[in-house]
Amino acid sequence: MSPSHDSDGEPLLEDNGESRTTGYSKRPSLCLWILQFLILISSAGLFFSGLARRAPTDKECAAQLSAYSPAIEAVEYETIKLRGALHDQNPFRGPPSPAIDAAWQEILNMSEIKLDPRDMPLLKKPLTQAKYPDDEGGWYIGILEVTHQLHCVNLIRQYTYLDYYSRPENRPVAFGDKNQTLRLHIDHCIDMLRQVVQCNGDVGIVTSSWVKGHDGPYPDFSVWHKCRRWQPLMDYTVKHKVDHDLVMADDAFVLPHPPCQNATPEEVCP
Repeated sequence: MSPSHDSDGEPLLEDNGESRTTGYSKRPSLCLWILQFLILISSAGLFFSGLARRAPTDKECAAQLSAYSPAIEAVEYETIKLRGALHDQNPFRGPPSPAIDAAWQEILNMSEIKLDPRDMPLLKKPLTQAKYPDDEGGWYIGILEVTHQLHCVNLIRQYTYLDYYSRPENRPVAFGDKNQTLRLHIDHCIDMLRQVVQCNGDVGIVTSSWVKGHDGPYPDFSVWHKCRRWQPLMDYTVKHKVDHDLVMADDAFVLPHPPCQNATPEEVCP
């Protein structure tokens, strides 16, 4: 009997071969359907996870784009058009007067604040800096840097009206220093503000207009900005202000001279 036929004469090889071919052809098709199903499920998961992903808040963006500060919790934003017209009038500009000085004093009147000792490493500041004794809380002290920046703007403003602010009844505390020290103070402020302006790298756009009687385009400095609201920052300083004047402790670390750029606390300026 031929090995390719059974007892009834049916061709076994042909029958088995057809059966095997049919079985194998179904398996790739099933795998393909499973793969497509998995791809569909994965795509749906990515789609819905994308819908669920929220945009970061202004405060989260501020924290991400700022150096560490405990006061970041007070940051809020508003959109403001800066008052940049050449002849604009507002409480902070113009010839000196008691009213203008009062306006500046109001925004400069921000308190020293308490700093938790745990903030100091995050601020990259040494623990040898000025602090209250441990039995008074062990707080370090500081000010929001915007306070110093505004002080510098105001000092330069006053220096441009030297005749007025040199009079005894109008003289600021800084104007009581020697001329050399005052000049050093002014130069310090100018350079600090220069660094702040470069650091911020404002990309607002100043456009221009044609104005009768002027050669060339006339710039429009009233540009829209997204600004940090001022009142929450003032509220933060009130909430965290120091309770009383700081007195140097007997064991306080004392620098022989002001620190130099990039110097350790033990190093001094030449």
